[in-house]
Amino acid sequence: MRERSKLTSVAAVVGTAVLTFTVVPDAEAKIKCQGIFQVNKSGLISTPYCQELEIARVARSYGWKVTDAQVRNDPLKKVYICQALGGDTRLKGACGAYSRDLYR
Repeated sequence: MRERSKLTSVAAVVGTAVLTFTVVPDAEAKIKCQGIFQVNKSGLISTPYCQELEIARVARSYGWKVTDAQVRNDPLKKVYICQALGGDTRLKGACGAYSRDLYR
């Protein structure tokens, strides 16, 4: 009987772990951005996640082959895009210190 309860406990822990790892990616998918701002129930909040999405979106509008994940995971990609396209008004809040206007 004790063996069965241990097995049930182990199964419950494994099941909980599987559910936890299954739910985590969905949390990121629910983030809604409006430009560089994250939409939440209290209003708009400027977040690095939404800023990086905006950088990638603007770069794609210029014909660059770049994904959201590339900008998010490669800081140098973000800097390069901001230095090249930082004059675009859509990137003023997202690029901040990387804008080429600061180096003239």
